[in-house]
Amino acid sequence: MKKKLLSLAVASLVVAGTAQADLNYNYLEGGLGLWSPDSQTLIGPDVRGSFAINENVFAYGGLRFLTDDIDYTNFHLGAGYRFGIDDKTDLWAGGNIEYQKVEICFSGFGCGSANDTGLALRGGARHQLNDELELGGTLRLVTGDFDYVGINGHARYFLAENLDFKGELDIQDGDLGLFAGVTYYFK
Repeated sequence: MKKKLLSLAVASLVVAGTAQADLNYNYLEGGLGLWSPDSQTLIGPDVRGSFAINENVFAYGGLRFLTDDIDYTNFHLGAGYRFGIDDKTDLWAGGNIEYQKVEICFSGFGCGSANDTGLALRGGARHQLNDELELGGTLRLVTGDFDYVGINGHARYFLAENLDFKGELDIQDGDLGLFAGVTYYFK
């Protein structure tokens, strides 16, 4: 019985790896990010991107600078692998380097900062619901001194050829985050 289950699991991965969704992994994305940790409301620019190296492998990264009473900078760069489930659905997994910096200034006392670089694992799903709407979600585990677990859900809505509106709800170690912006696809 165990051999049959193992054979079924391997066969399903092979089939999943050969099916390809029409989801584009060549894009630049930019907008406004918001994160609310510890009675702060950090807000600022959030830029991300992805580049398909081949049909299954892609590079991805992002940079955000959020500010309120403290400044938070996050930069990540890595690579992922997509598993096409059907012509509209992908699962993906990847690993990256993640840099985070926090800076705080006290009136009359100066500023202090701390930073950390760690490894991260990310994975998610993307599904093209119809011609106008893509839905997806991501789970990430970031290691290091500033370790955290994050989960998000997003929707991309077609605006024009190669341009979507993106909205995202993000939970990072229990703290709420939001993103609103546009995704520009290049082919």
